[in-house]
Amino acid sequence: MRRRLLVIVLALVTGLILALSVPLVRATAEHTIQSAFIGRVEDGAWFADMASTALESGRTDRLEAAADRYTALYDSQVAVVDADSEIVVAPRPVDLEEPQVRAVLLRALADRPAGQPSLVWPWDDRPFILAEPVKRDGRVLGAVVVISPTDRARSEVADHLTLVAVGSLAALLAALLAVAAPMVRWVLRPVHELDRATHEVALGRLKTRVSERTGAPELRRLANSFNAMADSMHASQEQQRAFVAQASHQLRNPLTALRLRVENLEEYVNDDRGLHELHIAAEEADRFGEILDGLLRMARAEASEGEPVPVDVTAVVTHRVDAWRTAYEAEGVPLEIRAPGGVRALSLPDCLDQALDTLLDNALKFGDGTPVSVSVARAPGRDSNDGREDAGGGRDGDMVEVTVRDRGAGLTAEEMAQAGGRFWRSPRHQNVRGTGLGLALTRLVVEAGGGELRLAAAEPHGLAATVRLPAVPATLGTTT
Repeated sequence: MRRRLLVIVLALVTGLILALSVPLVRATAEHTIQSAFIGRVEDGAWFADMASTALESGRTDRLEAAADRYTALYDSQVAVVDADSEIVVAPRPVDLEEPQVRAVLLRALADRPAGQPSLVWPWDDRPFILAEPVKRDGRVLGAVVVISPTDRARSEVADHLTLVAVGSLAALLAALLAVAAPMVRWVLRPVHELDRATHEVALGRLKTRVSERTGAPELRRLANSFNAMADSMHASQEQQRAFVAQASHQLRNPLTALRLRVENLEEYVNDDRGLHELHIAAEEADRFGEILDGLLRMARAEASEGEPVPVDVTAVVTHRVDAWRTAYEAEGVPLEIRAPGGVRALSLPDCLDQALDTLLDNALKFGDGTPVSVSVARAPGRDSNDGREDAGGGRDGDMVEVTVRDRGAGLTAEEMAQAGGRFWRSPRHQNVRGTGLGLALTRLVVEAGGGELRLAAAEPHGLAATVRLPAVPATLGTTT
């Protein structure tokens, strides 16, 4: 948008400069040509006065000498003709039948004044053609034709044209730097701020606000409306979070009491069917408790306002894999890890730990007992800058990828598009214990720290869940 506005302002300023400079250049050129032409008119009048005596007396020696000197001095052509257009004196050959020369000559023989010279530009090499009538006692005895080159006049016009062009470019550059660019910056500053704030709000940062004191009045009103909208959205979200947190907390007490009462009923139930139903009721109460715990954790995660900090990804991944290895060995599921040393990324505190716990738990439950691998790798980001490496060998803008991959049945493309939604579970996994909040909570905390969670099909089959986190920048990597 800035480029388009600058182009528009530049076009307007260019048009204004052209509107002022073109008439100036034309007036200067006309003055220069007119001055040069007047000089040739005076020369023609002088020759005509001399030729009147020569044509009447028939003695042309003095006239021929003057014409020779003038021709040599001014590199011009001079011809004196009689009333019948016959050449009397001509140091150099002159083509009187050339259309422009013929028209000017006939005008002079008819005793009509010479016409105004046409404007001559530097790239126009047409000469001045002047014919002055030779008269004695009111009779036209002949005419003097002077054909002069316009090199000097064209050179002066070119100098003026160059001066005006340089001045115009300087004025255009000054207007661009002193007026256009600051004005465009002033107009677009609130627009850029609104764009940034809108992007922040889209990422869930509803406390983002914009200044209402800069820019045009219309943009100030727009900024005020944006802030009011953000306040309303933030208040609504806070109310929802508070309701979920309070409801989850308040339901814990009656749920715990209900669970105890269900357990106390066991001594009053004697038949096997009744005991079975009682155990199912207790399991459903436990499942309900897990859902409440998940909702409470999600509400707390949404309300958290922590800042990303440097995290030793290699250490966290190694620690969590070791913690889950016992559970995997109990199920007979191989678990391997590939993590180079010294990999660091920016993440919310404990975010990567929670994400790995969820992904390793899902791989164990839904991986059909196939081997599970955890890998750590660096990947270039969209804004990578070559040559600026951090302490761990990464570059500014790079991402760190932590991938948990199984070789089970995986998810279909339609299921992967829905995975990560709250309470979503695949229809094939409804009988597997879970709440459907794990991936949703993982996506929430990862994105809150500037990362992202990706689900993709593994090759040749299975599911690959990847947590992408920003690598530690080079400047931060050298000081932490």
